[in-house]
Amino acid sequence: MTVVTVETRSPSGPESTILGPAMLEIPLILSKKPGAAMRKGTETLKTASIIQSILKRIVYPRHFWSGIMHQRAMAHTARVYDDSQLSLYAEILPGDFLNLGHFEDPRLQPQDITLRDIVRAQARHAELVAELIADSTSPVLDVGCGMGGLIRVMLAKGLSPVALSPDRNQIRHVRAKYPTVTIVETKFEDIPLDEHIHRYGTIVTSESLRYLKLDRALPLMEKLLKPGGRWIACDSFRVGEERSRSGYVWADFERRMVRSDWRFVCQRDHTPNVVPTLRFVYMWGNDIARPGVRFAFRKLQRKHPRAYYILAEVIEAINGRLDQNLDLVNPDAFVAHNKYMLLSMEKTS
Repeated sequence: MTVVTVETRSPSGPESTILGPAMLEIPLILSKKPGAAMRKGTETLKTASIIQSILKRIVYPRHFWSGIMHQRAMAHTARVYDDSQLSLYAEILPGDFLNLGHFEDPRLQPQDITLRDIVRAQARHAELVAELIADSTSPVLDVGCGMGGLIRVMLAKGLSPVALSPDRNQIRHVRAKYPTVTIVETKFEDIPLDEHIHRYGTIVTSESLRYLKLDRALPLMEKLLKPGGRWIACDSFRVGEERSRSGYVWADFERRMVRSDWRFVCQRDHTPNVVPTLRFVYMWGNDIARPGVRFAFRKLQRKHPRAYYILAEVIEAINGRLDQNLDLVNPDAFVAHNKYMLLSMEKTS
């Protein structure tokens, strides 16, 4: 497994940063020199050893049973409770932000953007969310707090944030970095009402709205907010033809909020401002990751045809997943089928 790195400059000197794009969730498997054995510390790929390993784990009862039990254990452990992918994002993009960022100049092209620019745009996004908090004296519930980037911004403004997340990695990180912040380790729908009813002047769902079930979330928002409290949300919504099931359809969400007696205090369309981030990710995925992966598979097919034949379905699945993820971050497709909104809402009755 080869990790691609890029050197960036900081006041303390050069730093090596993992170069993804991690958001594509794909392994970059790069072969060594043709015809040569792997360097010291690695092993030469052998078709026989691959076949032996696969058969051993299928045929031998002990391995077969272990595989079943492992699969069952993973099925009962929801991904949301231990999201290592989000943890990886935080390592690649320092600053504890996991949002799409906000670029003041939407015309920026990906070749002109650095990782440092992405981090600055993410910080600006958090500042815009925090600026909408009207009640500066009551606690602010950050639903799906991520790695705590918004928590840091709120603390700097003298606010009293409360971090909520069911993810163990996130909770561990936030607890270590912000020890004075109250943490609620649970899903939003499972928050204990007796401890939190009418406690918050503001509830924030920064790119976590899409994971909430509105039938349960809307009544809960009303119970958790103080009278006159506000719900701030920023997220992408679907418009036009259906391209992805991620997120709510904007028109449906708007109608649902009106029917539920919620009033939009603020509606801002920030779609153009998140597009530079998508362009950056798409460039790395389309121009570097995709050719790299296909090159590796062609090398495998030429040097180890039997292994390639055995792994054909796996290779096809990886290529399909790569194309699927690239489609989701395609900036032109995103603009055509999504809008990214920053909202502030309050209950009218």
